Amino acid sequence: CGACTVLIDGVPRYSCMTLAVEAAGKRITSVEGLMRGEDLGPTQQAFLEEDAFQCGYCTSGQIMAVEGMLGATADPSIEDVRLGVSGNLCRCGAYAHIFKAAQRAAVLKREAGGAS
Repeated sequence: CGACTVLIDGVPRYSCMTLAVEAAGKRITSVEGLMRGEDLGPTQQAFLEEDAFQCGYCTSGQIMAVEGMLGATADPSIEDVRLGVSGNLCRCGAYAHIFKAAQRAAVLKREAGGAS
């Protein structure tokens, strides 16, 4: 479903399908790792601003998928976003908001100089 998505060396991976030995010696980032001290990171802030969640079940996985996508594509098209989150399911159907949040996150990251 993608709810457990984390970044392993900057690449989105499902933690439920990743063996510990596969992650040994690699940098693992969860949604909490995107925070800037007590403040939300750009991608998290964009999800908040664009109401890109309803029940919240998929939110952390969606955020991590978008964060990984933005690491590879700084100015994503809507098709880039769709592809980037295609492995993450939202049972509430908030996809339009998620797509807008992803594009907003790209803007916020550019304004912040690309920082997570």
